[in-house]
Amino acid sequence: MIKRVWTTVYEEFEKYFCAYLMIILVVTLGLQVFFRYVLDASLTWSEELSRFAFIWCIYMGASLAVKQEMHVRVTAQYIVVPKKIRFFVWMLSDIVWGSFNILFAIQGVFIVEHAFRFKEITPALGWSAAWLYMVIPGGFILMTLRMIQLYYRGFKNGTWRNLVKVGVS
Repeated sequence: MIKRVWTTVYEEFEKYFCAYLMIILVVTLGLQVFFRYVLDASLTWSEELSRFAFIWCIYMGASLAVKQEMHVRVTAQYIVVPKKIRFFVWMLSDIVWGSFNILFAIQGVFIVEHAFRFKEITPALGWSAAWLYMVIPGGFILMTLRMIQLYYRGFKNGTWRNLVKVGVS
């Protein structure tokens, strides 16, 4: 039972988390519209909460796109690369991308640490901005882990050559 729950969380985390964030976003914006136009009053916190949910949803959605191999990628250059080395050029570009992700995750940790040290507080909700900034290292680490997961599964199942999708929409 625990293994099944863990597997579900591991495999579906981004999807459910993004859905939860979208619910928060839609409900808070809907409440704001209702209060503003029906009750002629406005909520001070709804726009800030929906903005935070949107930002977190973007980073988690980027990780989900990596996991589902739906990330935007320029592939025209692979047409001119010989098929025998196409995968290795593809993998090299993913290594560069993963390195970029790790660099941004490290910088994100510094941003979070700075926000905790100097107590940045959001104006409407009164939350520490460090909690919002945690999505930067978290999102980039998650993207990198999902990329590694794709390669691991591809090598394990013998389908690693299928990772290269040239001209596929």
